[in-house]
Amino acid sequence: MTGIALTVLVSLAILALVVYQLVSRGLQMRELCDHGIETTGIVTSKRRTSVRQGRTEKLAYEYLDQAGQPHSHTSVVSISVYQDHPEGQPIQVVYSSRQPQISAPLYLVELSRKALNRA
Repeated sequence: MTGIALTVLVSLAILALVVYQLVSRGLQMRELCDHGIETTGIVTSKRRTSVRQGRTEKLAYEYLDQAGQPHSHTSVVSISVYQDHPEGQPIQVVYSSRQPQISAPLYLVELSRKALNRA
């Protein structure tokens, strides 16, 4: 019985973490839609991960905020964006003027703006 309870507890904890991540990123995207500043970053690395449901492409990039402070972020991107942005090449990103460590590729912010009717 203890094994079942532990399994249920672990499953609920994982579900809670997934929900937290989704809500957190959603709030960050809203922040970028409302207070975003466009800039050009540089792709620092690319990686693909295989999961049961398919593949995930990720780009890591660095950018400077208005104060000249460096920031970095890794973002899940579409296959076309992954293919179109080699390491060392520029990528258009948006970061928050209020929280410069929050960022996303420009195309994702544009999709969010469109979804929120803020295009």
